[in-house]
Amino acid sequence: MNMRLSLSSVLAASLLAAAACRHAPPRAMPVANPSTMLVSTAWLAEHQGDRDLVILHVGTKAQYDSGHVAGARHTTLDEVALPNVPGGLTLQLAGVEQLTAWAIRHGIGDRTRVVVVPHDGALQSATRVFITLAYLGAMDRISLLNGSYQAWKAEARPVTTAAAGPAPSVTFTPMLRPDIIATIAQVEAATTDGTRHIIDARLTRFYNGDGGGYPRPGHIPTAVNVPLSSVSTNGYLKPMSELKTLFAEAGVDQRKPVITYCHIGQQATLLWFVATMLGHDARMFDGSFQQWSGTARLPVVAPPAK
Repeated sequence: MNMRLSLSSVLAASLLAAAACRHAPPRAMPVANPSTMLVSTAWLAEHQGDRDLVILHVGTKAQYDSGHVAGARHTTLDEVALPNVPGGLTLQLAGVEQLTAWAIRHGIGDRTRVVVVPHDGALQSATRVFITLAYLGAMDRISLLNGSYQAWKAEARPVTTAAAGPAPSVTFTPMLRPDIIATIAQVEAATTDGTRHIIDARLTRFYNGDGGGYPRPGHIPTAVNVPLSSVSTNGYLKPMSELKTLFAEAGVDQRKPVITYCHIGQQATLLWFVATMLGHDARMFDGSFQQWSGTARLPVVAPPAK
């Protein structure tokens, strides 16, 4: 088997780098505020001109160029991920130096409020950006735009095709949150000791082993399936009561922490977002099923051989 990038080594390097570059006095570790994790188009319209607000439009360059909220800055997942290498894992969280430079490039400073805008109803790219900022320590000042850019446009709110101007000069001090990223060792432990719920965010067919092998099809033992398609409609997250019911029906309660995973750690960020918003102690397994099924010694719940 080809050597694969180790998330734990990336996290360790990030922590060392953060310690070396951190000059500010220690601060309390930011935590999620469920009441502000999601904002409406009306809220964004009211605060659009706030001095310390940065709007990030997540999508392709062509999507951004076709129209966006005025002042929004374009960003992609490539900016916040390690480069893909042959035999390596896909879409892995970048190191702290790359992520800090990315934040500064977009004008995100130590006091900046950030609204992450999905281009459309596929929310998982935007929640991947959200968790990246949360990992950097900005958890308490990030929001996701409910309904996506499509809702903003459908409400005939002002849009533009002009790129945002130069970002202001800012200082960004990373306060890393490795506690929201699950390592493969933590996932393996959870499959045997039952101390954490494991949620598979993939579509049910992949959970059942109908395709999606990386390289083996199936799912992680003890994992339950809450498909990403079940938590939102047309870019809007379902009401909290419905989301709680979805989790309860899958056997997920708040007595145990949660680990979410998917194919490569993108769809899982949406389930991590929902779990966090519902008050769960949640982590996201960045290597996801690609890393798990590609590790020969680890068991997979696979469909019966045909």
